[in-house]
Amino acid sequence: MNDPSKPRIPLPAAVVGQFSWGLTILFVLASTCWVLLPYTGYLFSALVFLMAIVLAGTRWNRGPVLAMAAVSAVVWNFIFIPPQFTLHIEKPQDITMFAMFFVVALSMGHLITRLREREAALEQNHREREELLAEKHRAELLAESERLHRTLLDSVSHELKTPIAIIRTALDGLGQGNPYAAEIETANRRLQRIVENFLEMTRVESEALKPRPDWCEVVDVLEQAMKPISNELALHVVNVRGVAEMPLVMLDSRLLAQVLGNVLHNATLYTPAGSEIEIHAALKDGALELRVRDHGPGLPPGKEGRVFDKFYRAPDSPAGGTGLGLAIARGLMRAMKGDIEARNHPQGGAEFVLRLPVKSRNPS
Repeated sequence: MNDPSKPRIPLPAAVVGQFSWGLTILFVLASTCWVLLPYTGYLFSALVFLMAIVLAGTRWNRGPVLAMAAVSAVVWNFIFIPPQFTLHIEKPQDITMFAMFFVVALSMGHLITRLREREAALEQNHREREELLAEKHRAELLAESERLHRTLLDSVSHELKTPIAIIRTALDGLGQGNPYAAEIETANRRLQRIVENFLEMTRVESEALKPRPDWCEVVDVLEQAMKPISNELALHVVNVRGVAEMPLVMLDSRLLAQVLGNVLHNATLYTPAGSEIEIHAALKDGALELRVRDHGPGLPPGKEGRVFDKFYRAPDSPAGGTGLGLAIARGLMRAMKGDIEARNHPQGGAEFVLRLPVKSRNPS
């Protein structure tokens, strides 16, 4: 029995339309065959009904086709097989013919609809395969484009290193008395930093970095990080805590120094001259934690994570940057199995937290 509590699922309008069309077609064919019956005999109508079932099976769903086959068998028996207008069949051969017609009609309707469904499934698989191949092709093109991009960037960066070295030599020849020497020196260092960032970004993206950890002192790493940007840091008050008391740690000092240098350089760009930059070092749960806090306007709310995106520059950024420094810093930290986080300090300014798993020991 049907459960009245369960909602009935209505048939789709297309299927209902197919049932209606099936009955209409059978009525037209039966009327036509009835007119032609004196000239063709009742077997002709059976062939007409079978042809209609085959054609319907190529276009319609299985339910309407099977219903059409069953109705056509009953109509053929009732109207065309003697004695007419009754379901009784007198001749054994007519009984056999009717049974064969019924079985053939149902079988043909079922098989043809299954064949059509299989063809539809094959077409769907073919489309999915083509989409997969197209997606794979797009991915290959994207990977090739990225590879060419990195190759071009690496090539251009290497080519720029030669003129930078020539400018450096020319500056040494000009001497300190030349009024333009200081401006050229500043521009040359900025250009050199941009080229080095491009080269480092290429290495990060190509996963060519292989950290080489060794025992070192954090204070030496900090000095190595601050030396290339000493002119920029000279305009700020740098407050360092916890570094001198740190034990020896096992890490790649060159990579960590570059990360620190990029974070400190970013702090000098976005804070006013004379403001304080704080550096705090500590060991927590087997990891070296370095916090760099500035006293500038802070990070754009809700955009703290975007500062590590390649070429991202915050609104009102000073001219001359490329938006690669922090992206490189995160790439280097992750290459060393660490990470870096950016946030706004509760008391104002931006704070960058570097965490790196390390081994430590006291110096002998």
